[in-house]
Amino acid sequence: MAAVDAVNVRNVGILGHGGTGKTMLIEHVLHTAGKTTRLGKIEEGNTVGDYLEQEIQRKQTLSMKLMHLDWKGKRVHMVDHPGYVDFIGEIAASMPLLDGAVIMVDATSPLQVGTDNAMEYADRYQVPRAFFVNKLDRENTNFDEVVGQLQEAYGQQCVPLVIPKVSNGTISGAVNILTGSDAELADRIEEMKASMTDVVAESNDDLLEKYLEEGELSPEDFNRGLQNGIKTGKIVPIVAGSVSANFGVDELMDLIADSFPTPLERKIVAKKGEEDVEITPDPNGPFLGQVFRSVVDPFVGHLTFFRVLSGTLRSDSEFFNVTTGAKERTGKIVFMNGKEQTNTDVVVPGELAAMTKLKNTHFGDTIAGSGLDVLLPPIELPESMVKLAIVPKSRADEDKLGEALNGIAEEDPTFMHYRDPETNEHVIKGMGDLQLDILLERMKNKYHVEAETQTPKVAYKETIRGTADVQGKHKKQSGGRGQYGDVHLRLSPNERGAGYEFIDSVVGGVVPRQYIPHVDKGAQDALAKGVIAGYPVVDVKVELHFGSYHEVDSSEMAFKIAASQAIQKGVKEAKPCLLEPYVEIAVTVPEEFMGDINGDLNSRRGRILGMEPVGGGRQCIRAIVPEGEVLRYSTDLRSMTGGRGSYSLKFSHYDEVPEHVAQGIIAEYEKQKAAESS
Repeated sequence: MAAVDAVNVRNVGILGHGGTGKTMLIEHVLHTAGKTTRLGKIEEGNTVGDYLEQEIQRKQTLSMKLMHLDWKGKRVHMVDHPGYVDFIGEIAASMPLLDGAVIMVDATSPLQVGTDNAMEYADRYQVPRAFFVNKLDRENTNFDEVVGQLQEAYGQQCVPLVIPKVSNGTISGAVNILTGSDAELADRIEEMKASMTDVVAESNDDLLEKYLEEGELSPEDFNRGLQNGIKTGKIVPIVAGSVSANFGVDELMDLIADSFPTPLERKIVAKKGEEDVEITPDPNGPFLGQVFRSVVDPFVGHLTFFRVLSGTLRSDSEFFNVTTGAKERTGKIVFMNGKEQTNTDVVVPGELAAMTKLKNTHFGDTIAGSGLDVLLPPIELPESMVKLAIVPKSRADEDKLGEALNGIAEEDPTFMHYRDPETNEHVIKGMGDLQLDILLERMKNKYHVEAETQTPKVAYKETIRGTADVQGKHKKQSGGRGQYGDVHLRLSPNERGAGYEFIDSVVGGVVPRQYIPHVDKGAQDALAKGVIAGYPVVDVKVELHFGSYHEVDSSEMAFKIAASQAIQKGVKEAKPCLLEPYVEIAVTVPEEFMGDINGDLNSRRGRILGMEPVGGGRQCIRAIVPEGEVLRYSTDLRSMTGGRGSYSLKFSHYDEVPEHVAQGIIAEYEKQKAAESS
């Protein structure tokens, strides 16, 4: 494609809850702009955006897609995002690099969690945005009611800019109250403008002073103030429309082209060493960009998605990966429309493009031309909360599992996997059950690796509350040299979290010096295996204070075994108990769900720490709760809040398991041991 002046570039994310019409909006826009020859349909599986096999089967977007088109002299780049909360990482990955956002709202439904999430990220990165109220051609929809809901949830700065045209009780189109004209709507338009005046004045200090002095704004001041408010995100325009009836869509695109900021208005702050450096976007300056996704699939191959922040990048040139310090050669540069690629020789500030064959450049990396040694802020992703233990189905699957999981993690950085040292399970983590189901399905189809998942084990531990003085004696004679080791150990509790401590109090050589390290090792090995329920015993002091030996039959192994026997006996005598991990949970929900959430956390043996408002009619509830009680909390929270709740976890401490719970865990362990020995 031909190069474009950066001042004429726009990039925008299309966001909103699943089912609000994002994919079909883009389908209509691409068709109107002449990028496609016909309109695809989700039901027929032939849309530009949803081309992956899983997306066609499920009829929903599962990963971000890049689109581009020309609209009235502007080059518009679009990012289509999945709408369901499991894929919020896609929004987190791209939003820091976007100059605008369109948030789709379904006029037939109450506000949904996808709207909350989109607004939260737009606020976080100060991205200008607009609402598109879709499906207004349906029965029992009311544009004014939706506007009221948006203003109640997100503030009076949300103002209608494109309103419906109604003929004989039916919506027949839409009109922009600034640029459109309609005789039947003349009074309505003036009423809407008047209601917006306060918001426009409050978006700028000079305008507000003038408004307070004169009691009104001139048409020029009003229009200038509105445009500036939209560009800075202080005013959020609302566009009425219907994608299926094809009204409001052109008005939305005009808004993006005419009112969203240019890439040259962006403020860029990078790091040079420890110092903050502000960079003014300049097409003629050194190239600076950032990677926000890697894609490997059978349709598009290996692609690295990036945004140009400053400078110009040309094909067949070189750049540096500042994050890793490696030099890279520019591969083929392409603009994407779903899986379709359009070659381009040059990309300028604001453009979203992809490069092929970059093997050493990954998500979040800063890429730059020579002479620009700065690092852009890392892209912060939400913490993955849902974890499952994964078990390969066969030996062949086991051999390929790690490579397959690494490949999936490269494409989706909210997904991770690791070996849990506490439980020795292979654990996968993601944003939700749906995301993990889809990624495992992709692993099966793409990497031909099959695995089963299960709820991960809780990393319980054992400890003691009392003391014990025990003897461990290993004596064996079976002809020839025998085995002999005799130790007297004193067990006592150590401070919580202090771990294991070995104390050598032997006097008089009753246990020779060369055997004492093996007494220590035998004690540690026995504690690691557990005594009452098979979990490691922690926070214990073990004191070796007496023993005996045989000049011929004593050995390192004999003393190790003797120590192990003493530990098994001593832990049982020293008032053993189970410990469980506790986590601090922060649950953010709309205020109407607070009672349900508090009650549910109490039922999970949680202790409420406090509550605080976080804006948008939402509250954050903080509590300490046993980890085992919230392993499947994602599904439960979604059910309780209709998907409008979110949460985060962090480890807090270990504490005693209540007796009635511990009895069940110990009984299950003994039952398992009996089954293994029979």
